[in-house]
Amino acid sequence: MNIQWKKIAYSVVATSVILTSLSPAALAQEGEKAKQGKQLEKLSKISVNSKGKEKVSWDEETKVPSYVKGKISSEKLKNKEDALEVMEENKELYLMDSASSELKLLEESKDDLGFSKYKYQQQYKGVPVYGRELIIHADKEGKASSIIGKFDPEVKEKKPKTKAKFSAKEAIAKAKKTIGFEKKTKFSIEKSDKVIYQDDKGKYHLAYIVTLSTLEGKNPGYYDVVVSARTLDVIHQVNKSNHAAETGTGVGVNGDRKSLNTYSSSGTYYLYDTTKPMYSSNNGVIKTYTANQGSNLPGSYVTDSDNYWTDGAAVDAHNYAGKVYDYYYQKHGRNSFDGNGGSLISTVHYYSSEACPNNAFWDGTQMAYCDGDGSQSKDLSGALDVVGHEITHAVTERTAGLIYQNQSGALNESWSDVLGNLIENKSDERWLVGEDVWTPNIANDGLRSMSNPESNGYPSHMNDYRNLPNTRAGDWGGVHINSSIPNKAFYNFVTSSGVTRDEAGKVWYRALTQYLTSSSEFMDARNATIQASTDLYGASAQETIALTNAWAAVGLGSQFAGGDDNQSEGDAYEANNTLATAYGPITSGKTYKAQIGSSTDQDWFSFTTGGKGTISIDLGNLPADYDLYLYNASGTELKSSENGNTSAESISYSNAAAGKYYVLVVGYNGAKSSQSYELRATYPGSSSEESAQWYYEEKSFSSPHPYANNSNTKVSYSKAGAQKVALHFSKFDTEARYDVVKILDGSGKVIETHDGEKEGFWAIVDSDKITANLVTDSSVTKYGYDIDQVAYYASKQLVSSSKSESKTPVR
Repeated sequence: MNIQWKKIAYSVVATSVILTSLSPAALAQEGEKAKQGKQLEKLSKISVNSKGKEKVSWDEETKVPSYVKGKISSEKLKNKEDALEVMEENKELYLMDSASSELKLLEESKDDLGFSKYKYQQQYKGVPVYGRELIIHADKEGKASSIIGKFDPEVKEKKPKTKAKFSAKEAIAKAKKTIGFEKKTKFSIEKSDKVIYQDDKGKYHLAYIVTLSTLEGKNPGYYDVVVSARTLDVIHQVNKSNHAAETGTGVGVNGDRKSLNTYSSSGTYYLYDTTKPMYSSNNGVIKTYTANQGSNLPGSYVTDSDNYWTDGAAVDAHNYAGKVYDYYYQKHGRNSFDGNGGSLISTVHYYSSEACPNNAFWDGTQMAYCDGDGSQSKDLSGALDVVGHEITHAVTERTAGLIYQNQSGALNESWSDVLGNLIENKSDERWLVGEDVWTPNIANDGLRSMSNPESNGYPSHMNDYRNLPNTRAGDWGGVHINSSIPNKAFYNFVTSSGVTRDEAGKVWYRALTQYLTSSSEFMDARNATIQASTDLYGASAQETIALTNAWAAVGLGSQFAGGDDNQSEGDAYEANNTLATAYGPITSGKTYKAQIGSSTDQDWFSFTTGGKGTISIDLGNLPADYDLYLYNASGTELKSSENGNTSAESISYSNAAAGKYYVLVVGYNGAKSSQSYELRATYPGSSSEESAQWYYEEKSFSSPHPYANNSNTKVSYSKAGAQKVALHFSKFDTEARYDVVKILDGSGKVIETHDGEKEGFWAIVDSDKITANLVTDSSVTKYGYDIDQVAYYASKQLVSSSKSESKTPVR
């Protein structure tokens, strides 16, 4: 057996880890144990309340969740005040001190499914933290069901300055000078926002995000420039309009005839479309201008005397803008790019082909199309998917606001490709981007292929993800190059059996408008689309199954195997296909059942030892020829076991120093099976707390129905030897504020109180005994409560338990 051949190469390409147990990914850092303990306890409570069906994705950089799905609160979520209370209830999960001081409400909305959305901006001492937002959702019954987004608790630890030494006006002037604008340049957008900004090296700055948009001068573009509010240094800049040239947006006219909605006045016809609902709702129109190879915007009216139009670039720009509007309005109920009936403005013949070849872009206020050079492209407004792509950038800007860099920027590009493709809706679909106008002298060619990205030199799997610098030369971190990975996931999804283009489009639009935030990454997009599909079609619907498998095929998550969030008990530790996404920490002495589900599947696990000693790892019950490897924290292989066939594998590594270790399970020569293997690791420094788990018992308690006035009713559950015990209230209804259930631990200390009407929830105490004490006043009685299940947390299953009830009138 060739040992070298069997070594597995890996690349760190993901920043999120999917967890399904009570333990988060390795979080232990000196001085943070207390906070992490509270974080773990909150996860434990969510897990118990969700009966083990919660799903959590972690951001390894910030050590807090980027996605939490499950029973995150027992409170009904009816308004923004309730939403803030739910965030306050979960503050330990995000290592917050106070939700009310660290979060600012940005958006409150309810969609056509009846789901409520509350979007929050993280702030530090009143200053927004750039790219950090959280969204909490509630279903139509008011149940808080998920929190998604990015939050950075380290900001308050670093204590960045919040008092500016320079004004916004000075920052804008510095940005203009840095880009090289002339003093006479006019801007369609000129604004600045003060934020806390983290640079590529991890340093925090008080900064202004200066946004400038102009199509004048030598440096036209749609810029974001990050200027320090303390030093006036330029920290970063990006030209968001450059993406159009990169993606080939804007190509030309193909000689086909189109009907146009125009406007007549005094015998002259204008390219004004007033027939759309936007006109009646907000006086919005679709209008098309020409710059006549100049740079003045919006330029001159495109006019005609007989309503027969021969300017192909203007015809296409006008007609396709109408089709894009119709798609969003008819398919998704969205009234124009901003959702409020804003005018869709297009300008064709911007500059000359020499000054601006093969380019088109959204400048923050309107579309601008340059002329094609006839070789690389035709005139640029002629391809419907290109026009749809660019206007979708405007939709993204007004919804998720995906930052144009790295993975969030690649999602920005991908969503435009996907929606552009859906809008184009070709019957002879070859899944090419911009094929109608790109390289007109080369047949069957496009700028990108969604079905076969490799044909254009782009990756189609996370194994080939390209880590590029966040510069123009580096494609702003690979926003176009790596967009092909989520593109391929969409292609896999929409070409799956039983999935229609409309169904796929609804999922992608809902994910964009409801679940993605400005700094979302690929794993967040996977979670967002699966959640959107679950909302629309159900957790086990064929659409959700196909979608989950589509993402798994590009290296993001696991194949659908049944159950909530599409993971079976046997494959509950995916996605753990790389060292960066290793599942853990695994508990010393505990057996884990998992699967190698495909020829490319790899299972990584992690654990942290508490001191020197021997690490022992056993891999058994093998359904195929699997091998076992041990790595240190640096990713260096320490030891391996490579027996043949289905022989068990084992590793014993002595005198291991305290620290983090990784275990890799992989199939030899692509071996795979739907059957589970068993993995067990023992290592020094483990504790009973680390090896404990929840055990459930079917025991029932109830208050009187209805309960009496002036009463004091107690029920208790105890489990000798347990670290924690819990009661599950399946039904709860008392007079709010006046009839209260107090939850007491074994010492009689009140841990929490409950009143009013609530959905099913768990009450947990750190004790071997828990008591529910219902105390009522002299008026109004209601149903009371039912307890249908109890649980205890221990390192092994315990035998003895007891329950008791007492009723004492209050005199």
